[in-house]
Amino acid sequence: MSSEPSALLESAHAIVTEQTTRLRALYQAAQQRLASLENEVRAAERQLDEAVMQQRFAAERGLATTATLAERERQLRVAREARAREHTAMRRALRQLDQLVRQIEMSSATLRGASEGEPADPWVQALRAQVITGREEERSRLAREVHDGPAQVLANALMGLERCQTLLSDGRHDRLGELLRQLGEGAREGLREVRGFIADLRPGKLDEHGLVGALQEYLRRYRDTVNGAVSFEAEPLPRLPAETEIVLYRIVQESLQNARKHAKGAPVHVSLTLRQGQLTLTIRDEGPGFDPREVARRAGRESWGLTSMRERAELIGARYVVTSRPGHGTEVSLSLPIRA
Repeated sequence: MSSEPSALLESAHAIVTEQTTRLRALYQAAQQRLASLENEVRAAERQLDEAVMQQRFAAERGLATTATLAERERQLRVAREARAREHTAMRRALRQLDQLVRQIEMSSATLRGASEGEPADPWVQALRAQVITGREEERSRLAREVHDGPAQVLANALMGLERCQTLLSDGRHDRLGELLRQLGEGAREGLREVRGFIADLRPGKLDEHGLVGALQEYLRRYRDTVNGAVSFEAEPLPRLPAETEIVLYRIVQESLQNARKHAKGAPVHVSLTLRQGQLTLTIRDEGPGFDPREVARRAGRESWGLTSMRERAELIGARYVVTSRPGHGTEVSLSLPIRA
């Protein structure tokens, strides 16, 4: 092997290229497995939704198959949770493998630039990959919100329509009117969720009025939708970088959605303060609270929502803390140094 610097760099580049090719093949195989797991999770969720509707229908009519259907629902739920855990673990492993491949490619770019006598900037590749990864994470978040929101509304509507058909067949018209009224209310609620979902895809108020104005508008819509007590205190803030404002906005969104699901209508307090160059965002609810360690132990990981908020905060260099314990509510706090 030649001891010339250029030859040494070429040899190093060849070794890195060979290893990168093997890692890419491993990454592609992992991607295929992840896609297969996603399909399996969706199929398991569809089967579970159908089983839930069948079990509820049988229970309401007092059918002898109620116990059997309940056991089938339990088995499908266990199978769905196992698939979901495997999917989460594979997604985490794929993300780590992706980071490893990127780091090696960055090193390869540095070697190539050095061998060609030109300075290389490997962070350009990292930034591009980060944007792509962020888009995929956002798509996953939207998929979960659609499943938990509009998809559940449609599933309930389908179950209600099937009950209407049964009532018509049995001639029980007296209950039909009440059931149709309930279906109408459910459809209106679903329409409100979809409209709010569309509005939240890109908060236009953020560009027009900044973070405080956008949050005021969002919290107003949240109060109207949830009919819950939400207080908001904010000091005058300078315009922040666009990526900082959207991250803070999304963390408030995620925190309020968690409060809506778990705090059961308890009051929520949101505050934004700026002290000596330190911006602090706090979202606190007076709900039942939880034990974060117990939740992580049962799930085998931190919840997806908390992980998403933590990753968003880290992207803008913020310190993110969740404090909660049973009977004492939950507080999400984020601290970010702001340069003049």
